[in-house]
Amino acid sequence: AAALVAEQAASAAEKGDWGPVFVYGSLTLPQSWDALLGRMPEMRVAKLRGFARQRVRFGGFAALVEKPGGLVLGQLICGLRPAERRLVDRIVDDGFALTPASVRCLDDLDGLDTACTTYVWREEFFDALDEEKDWDVEEFTETFLSEFVELCADMRKSQEAETLSDEDLKELALSRKRREQRQDEHGECAG
Repeated sequence: AAALVAEQAASAAEKGDWGPVFVYGSLTLPQSWDALLGRMPEMRVAKLRGFARQRVRFGGFAALVEKPGGLVLGQLICGLRPAERRLVDRIVDDGFALTPASVRCLDDLDGLDTACTTYVWREEFFDALDEEKDWDVEEFTETFLSEFVELCADMRKSQEAETLSDEDLKELALSRKRREQRQDEHGECAG
């Protein structure tokens, strides 16, 4: 399933059309973006019709499911560079499918809908949803945010490392080893 999300993202990349993405859960929080990108992207409050947000039982994440008459508030994220969009795709669970959508930004209610993509929960994983509960930002923040921020930071570091040349990776490893040796020497002197 993760391969399918990656394939969908690669297909969008080939067209050169990364475009905006609508988020409605953990990625509406600034701490997530700071850890993932090291910056805040352009965010606009938006609504998505025809869907409902539900809580994933394990992990406390939000999931989007189709629901006639439903309405979900979230953020439209704009201006992500291709490498940043790949990072977003990497942190999204394989329970989701990248799907075209259309949202209305709340700062322009008389304007046109904006075409975007979003992550919709896959039907084959519906049994993991808590159909009785909407996603709760306070519960997520208190219980799961620190772990999610750590995942975002790790994913960012991993992607940065993947773009390094072999020579740069070797230098980074040697530098780390020298730093650890200095710390060991300093620790022995202090004792």
